[in-house]
Amino acid sequence: MMISLILVLCFVGATLAQVYNIPTSTSNPSTASPVSPGILPGIDPEIDTDVKYPDRPHIIIFMADDLGFDDVSFRGSSQILTPNIDALGYQGVILNRHYVPYACTPSRAAFLTGVNPVHSGMQHYVLLHCDPTGLPLHLKLLPEYLKQAGYRTHLVGKWHLGFARKAYIPTERGFDSFFGFYTGAIDYWNHTTWLGNFNGYDFRRNEEVTYEGLGQYATHLFTNESLEIIKRHNPRIPLFLVNAFNAPHTASISGLSESDAPQEEKDKLTYIRDPILRTHAAMIRILDRSIGQIIRELSLKRMLSNSVILFYSDNGAPTRGIFETQGSNFPLRGQKLTTWEGAIRVPAAIWSPLIEVRHGVSNHLIYNTDWLPTFVGMTGVRPIGELDGYDIWPTLVKNKPSPRKRIIHNIDPIDGLTAFYYRGWKYINGSTDFGIYDSWLGSDARYRNPDAKRYAEIVVRSDTWQALAPFARRTLGSSSIRRIRRNTRTFCQPKIPYALGCNPLKGPCLFRIKEDPCELNNLAYVYPHKTYLMKILMKRFQARTVYPVNLPADLENCNPAKYNGTFTWWLDIEAIQAESFSNSTDPEIATEINESEEVEQLNPLNQTVIDSQIQSVWNPITPNSSNFSPLLPYFYIHPYPLSSLTNSSNLVAFPSLLGTPHTKTNTFQIPENLISSNGLHSQAKTHRQNRPLNFHSDSKSN
Repeated sequence: MMISLILVLCFVGATLAQVYNIPTSTSNPSTASPVSPGILPGIDPEIDTDVKYPDRPHIIIFMADDLGFDDVSFRGSSQILTPNIDALGYQGVILNRHYVPYACTPSRAAFLTGVNPVHSGMQHYVLLHCDPTGLPLHLKLLPEYLKQAGYRTHLVGKWHLGFARKAYIPTERGFDSFFGFYTGAIDYWNHTTWLGNFNGYDFRRNEEVTYEGLGQYATHLFTNESLEIIKRHNPRIPLFLVNAFNAPHTASISGLSESDAPQEEKDKLTYIRDPILRTHAAMIRILDRSIGQIIRELSLKRMLSNSVILFYSDNGAPTRGIFETQGSNFPLRGQKLTTWEGAIRVPAAIWSPLIEVRHGVSNHLIYNTDWLPTFVGMTGVRPIGELDGYDIWPTLVKNKPSPRKRIIHNIDPIDGLTAFYYRGWKYINGSTDFGIYDSWLGSDARYRNPDAKRYAEIVVRSDTWQALAPFARRTLGSSSIRRIRRNTRTFCQPKIPYALGCNPLKGPCLFRIKEDPCELNNLAYVYPHKTYLMKILMKRFQARTVYPVNLPADLENCNPAKYNGTFTWWLDIEAIQAESFSNSTDPEIATEINESEEVEQLNPLNQTVIDSQIQSVWNPITPNSSNFSPLLPYFYIHPYPLSSLTNSSNLVAFPSLLGTPHTKTNTFQIPENLISSNGLHSQAKTHRQNRPLNFHSDSKSN
C-alpha cells in the first residue's frame, strides 16, 4: 500500500513538473541549448535554430465572426461553398486543430494580447454596450509591438473590446487607422445597434463618427476600405491589416433576420428552402468573395511574395438561442458561449510563400494566443510581461512539433465553470445557460448546392486560387483538392460501452479529445486517478486566474440619446465636451438634443465610483456567498445579491435574454446523425481506417 502511495505521489509530482516546466535535479542550466534569434526568450524552448524567419512580412488577418466549424466547404460540406477560403487552405495549410476562447470579446483579447483571457480578466461572457470597462490598459497589444518595428497598422470592422473611455479604443491601442464599429453587432444597413429599449449609431472612421456608406451593406463597406488601404500602401513598408468582418454574426440579439443579407445574393441560393439559413449562407458567400477580392488586390500590388495571410473564426457558431444564426458546428458538441469543441475549435487556414511545407492539413495544436509571439518573433521586438502564447513559426514553416501541450479554455468564477486541455485530455466542470446548449446542436448539410459537383473547378477559378497559385510548391489538380478536403473531415469516436454520459453541472467530465472530438465518451469514472490529477492541475491554474473585469452596466450614462444618438466614450466628459456632433449628424439617425442641456444631464461614473465597484466585484466569491451566480453569465449584477434578479429593472435591458430552452435535461441523447446502427459515425467505417493521411501529424504528447 505504501509503495502504491509513493508511486502515485511521484506521478503527481512529475505531471506538475511537466506542466510548470520545473527543472529536475539533473538539469544543468549551463548546458541549455541556444535560442534562435527569431525566438522570444522563454516562449518556445523546443525550436531548432535552422528555421529562417522572414524580414518583417506583410501580415493580413481575416477574422470571421461566429462562423461555424462546418460552415466552410473545405470541411466537406456542400451546403455553402466557400471557394476563396478553401483555396487559401489548399494553397497554404489548413489548421485542423486551431482553438480560440468561447466568445467574441475574450477571443479578440487573446489574439491581440497573447495572454489567455483567464490571465487578463476578459474570460466572462462579452463586453456589452454600456459596460464601463474594457481591455485592461496595462496590456500591450500586437499592433503596438508591430509599430515599434515600423509597420503601418489598420483595423477594419469590429472592435468589441471596450469604449467606455477613449483610452480603450483601437486608435489609442496601436492602430494607425480604424474603420468600423465599437460594439458587438450592428445593423448591416443603417449601422445602428440595439440595447434594451434604445438604439444607437455606431460607425467610426478613426475617432470620428461617420455616416459615409449609410444604407450600404457593411461587409461591402469593410471590403472596399481594405482595398483602398492596400491601394494607397507603399509595399516597401510592412503592413498589418486586420479585416475583422462582422459576418455572419447577427445584427440582433433575437437572431438572424432575412434583412441581414442583400436580396440579390439570397436569390442565388434558392436551393436552400429555409429563409433564415439562406440568409446565413448569403452572408458567408459575400464574406468569402470579399476575402478573394482583398487577396487579389495584394497580388496586383505585388505584396504577396513577402506576406503572411491568416484566416480564422473568432469562435464557433451560435446555432440556437441568443444571436442565433443556424450556423453549424457539426459534428462537434455545443456552440458559442460554451466550452465544448463546437465553441472553441474553429475553421482556420494560413498561407505564405515562406511556409516550406504546404498544400495539406496540419493537426498540430494551436491556440490563438500563439499568433502574437509568432508575428512579433518576425520583427526582433521583444515582448513585455508574461505571454501565454508560443512562437509557432517553426511548426508552420518546417512542420516542427508544436510546443503547446495545454490550453486553459476557461476558468470563470462567476459562471462556476472550469475547462482545460492537457496532453490529449480535456477536463470540463460546470456549464453556462443551465446547460441548455451542452448537446450536439449542429446538423450535417440539410441542402446541397447544385454547383457542388463542380467544386474543384469553382475553387480553381476563385480570385484567391488565381492569386496564390504562382507561388505553389507543386502543381495542384482536382485530385489534390479532393484528397486535402477528405483529410479535413472529423469523425466521431464509437460510443464506448463502459463510458458514461456527461453532465458537467453534476460533476466533472473527462475526454480523450483527440480520439473523441465529438465528446461522446466521458471517461471521468473510468480513469479516476487521471480525473484527480486534472483536478489538482485545475486548482493550480485557478490560483493564477484574474477575476473578470466586468462591471454592472452603466445604462443611464451611456445612453446614446445623450450623445446625439451615437455610442461614444461616455466616461470621458472632457472628450465628450470637445467632440462636435453637429458637424457629422445625420437627421434620420441622430436624436436632437440641446447641447447645453446635454452637459447638464451628464453624470458619468467618476473614478472613485468605478474603484469602489471594482473592489466590490473583486472580493472572492464562493458558492455560499449571497452574490454568487454560477448560472447567469449574461446578467452583470455581480455586486448585488441574487434576490435582486427578481426585479426586472436590474437586468441589463434583456428581459428574456435566455430565450426558450431547447433542451433542459440532465442526460443528453446522442443524435442519430452522429452514430449508425453499429455505434459509429454515419460516414465512418472505423476510426482507424479513416485516419487522415496528413503531412502534419501530432506527436503523441500533444
